[in-house]
Amino acid sequence: MATARDVAERAGTSTAVVSYVFNNGPRPVSAETRRRVLEAAAELDYRPNILARALSAGRTYSLGLLIPQIRNPYFATLAEHLESFARQHDHLLLIGDSAGDPEQESAHISSFIERKVDGVVLVSLLVEPAIQRFAAANVPVVALHPVPDGVTVSTLSIDYVAAAAASTDHLLSHGYRTIGVVTGPEDSPGTAEHRRGIEQALAAHPRASARYVASPVSRFAARDAVRPWFRQKRPPRAIYCSTDEQAFGVLYAAWEAGLHVPDDVAVMGFDGTSECTVTVPPLASVRQPIEDTARQAVELLLDRSNRTATRHVLDYGLVPSASCGCQAGDGLPVSD
Repeated sequence: MATARDVAERAGTSTAVVSYVFNNGPRPVSAETRRRVLEAAAELDYRPNILARALSAGRTYSLGLLIPQIRNPYFATLAEHLESFARQHDHLLLIGDSAGDPEQESAHISSFIERKVDGVVLVSLLVEPAIQRFAAANVPVVALHPVPDGVTVSTLSIDYVAAAAASTDHLLSHGYRTIGVVTGPEDSPGTAEHRRGIEQALAAHPRASARYVASPVSRFAARDAVRPWFRQKRPPRAIYCSTDEQAFGVLYAAWEAGLHVPDDVAVMGFDGTSECTVTVPPLASVRQPIEDTARQAVELLLDRSNRTATRHVLDYGLVPSASCGCQAGDGLPVSD
């Protein structure tokens, strides 16, 4: 097995310079010398000792991802992109799936801290306790959802209030006047922002109304949550879901009840995952920039030059489709 000394001899430099190249410092290396070292390493199939490298650099070359449900297509796609961008920076991604259980989330937090990960991408069930524990351990965090006022941490997300208002406006533009809203648990991140956006849109439509139900973010839980609505003589004319995952369950519940989408009930999701294109009918949704979110999250966590907590707001896109009443993407409303 090739060693750093072998690489140094072939590149015509010292073992210290080889270390600087693979550890990105602490001293600068000229572009030409870096090229020679990397070419020599490739020719010799040299792989630096990860443990020694971590001790030398004061890093573990690992990032953590804490999420509530890996089976949710949004989080599965997010993890895929995060793993790709982390690998580009020679980091390993460790995934902690809390499965909606606060105790399991707490155990993952302890594990990430004990493993001294270089940073954590956070989608938390209990935001403030999680952030406080990471802060006490000096672990950088980027949260992918709104955080309570006064919580000092970098965030990276779309404007949930504006996106919820735009989505509700679109449903109202079809002439729907009764809207059922399926949110996440009442105390989960983003739930309050979804409700604020919906109420903002309804304020301009005094004849319209909304009814709410809180549900775990699961297609099965959402299916069960809306079943009572679909047994009523006049169920809500449209259903707004705070995630695509919940909308998938609503589509099934509508089919189960013998209701046609969108003729009897329209359905709108939120996340814009690729699965929206293969539901029956195709699901309208608010598209989040998942790949860009992953890229920026990795860059923020690995940028040691600036640890100031910042709020980053990303663009979103409203994607009409057959489930909301738009035909072939034309956006034309149907009557109630």
